[in-house]
Amino acid sequence: MDMRRRSVLQLGVATLALAGCSGTKVDTSQPAALDVVPVVASDDKVPKERPEPLIRYQFTCSAVDGSLIGKFSSLEEVWASTRYMHVTDCQVAYVGSGPHVLTAEETAAVNAAVAAGAAPGQASELCLRIIRACTRTDHRTLAASLAAYGIPVVKGALTLAPLAPQAALLTRWLKTAVPG
Repeated sequence: MDMRRRSVLQLGVATLALAGCSGTKVDTSQPAALDVVPVVASDDKVPKERPEPLIRYQFTCSAVDGSLIGKFSSLEEVWASTRYMHVTDCQVAYVGSGPHVLTAEETAAVNAAVAAGAAPGQASELCLRIIRACTRTDHRTLAASLAAYGIPVVKGALTLAPLAPQAALLTRWLKTAVPG
């Protein structure tokens, strides 16, 4: 029995128990909104379990003193970390099974970087640099770090994650960056 169904049943039992204790009569002639209708399972209508999402990347993030903040499996996990504002560096590695085949979003980011001047031909390596640029760059070294990534990688990062927590900083830096 899944957790939601169990909670609904517990709520229904508690409601009936409280109504019985208070002396209030409960009309049971009509089905209540919370009544659970039995589900008849046939082979074609049995709910299928969703597979676990594939883990493609490992993010190893650290603080300014080099201490480990955490290991994460997605950009969203990095961004949601309670210690996100303490992150000064994230290393990104592809850990998926099989060769590194880019998703449509990753391909679009790589294409944006190549269009902005990145060297073509090393899509997997370029994608990892773009993803790393999407994590978090320490504000104390922002200009130097973004200059090291280069305009193409930063444009790729904004293509991949336009709503990243530091997207505004990347955009602001691009306005003042001198092509190198």
